[in-house]
Amino acid sequence: MAAVGQRHPCRVGIGYRAAIDEWTRRYLDRFDVLEVTVDHCIFGGKAQQAAIFDLVDRIALTAHGVGLSIGTDTELDNNYLDQVAAIVDRLAAPAYSEHLAFTRVPGRDLANLLPLPKTEAVAASVIAKVRTVQSRIPVPFLLENITYMFEWPDSNLSDAEFLNLICRETGAGLLLDIENLYLNSSNHGFDPRQFLDSLAPGLVQEIHMAGGITVHEDKLPHTLLADSHSHPVPQQALDLLAYTLGRHAPKTIIVERDDRFEAVEEILVDVARIRSCIANVQSGKSHAEAALGPTG
Repeated sequence: MAAVGQRHPCRVGIGYRAAIDEWTRRYLDRFDVLEVTVDHCIFGGKAQQAAIFDLVDRIALTAHGVGLSIGTDTELDNNYLDQVAAIVDRLAAPAYSEHLAFTRVPGRDLANLLPLPKTEAVAASVIAKVRTVQSRIPVPFLLENITYMFEWPDSNLSDAEFLNLICRETGAGLLLDIENLYLNSSNHGFDPRQFLDSLAPGLVQEIHMAGGITVHEDKLPHTLLADSHSHPVPQQALDLLAYTLGRHAPKTIIVERDDRFEAVEEILVDVARIRSCIANVQSGKSHAEAALGPTG
């Protein structure tokens, strides 16, 4: 089992993917934690379940989901939640995270993470559903910010205000996807540091890091960045990670990769870059405390 917590104050690892199972096991000692997608256990078949559950007690595991669709304007599927609860327990996961998004409407799976209108009424609906999740899954529940290509015209709250409201009312934490924040700030023209400054203290519990692609199309008004999870973490996202670590104390940082698995060495490089970023931030804090004292 990896020496959790010995290298850095927060654990650094990757999202488990069946396509690189053998490679992941070969380099298991390079990671502090693996993030398991619970839907892969529910819908992935017995062989995939067995491979995932074989990792229990070999390395720390945390649980992530893609099938909850918490933003759909219907009741949550309690049978699905009970399956998630059983898997979270089997993994001994310390938390369960999901996207603040909707992925389906009644009768149709949209196969995409779509944004919610950022209003008080939608927040109230999500708050009620978060409480349902918390009543059935007995570990901390985290919401993840998504990347989006459009804004709903009736939105009257900022991204940070929407998240703060839901998390304040429920006690849920935030899985901060820094790649999504970087993409959204670039595509929609806002300051990502202002977003980070606006988050409530202690809200960020886990972090996702990834690398996307640049989309050039004549029909687009400008170049867009897309969240493909296929390339190394961009330096801009690492800079935002450093800024985040100066203000928040996440327990876990996960590198996500869903394409170009032939370039798996890039994943190890990203893990090393993230650990270096953590060490630099911690070193800077230590030097500041030595000069100013712990209270500044």
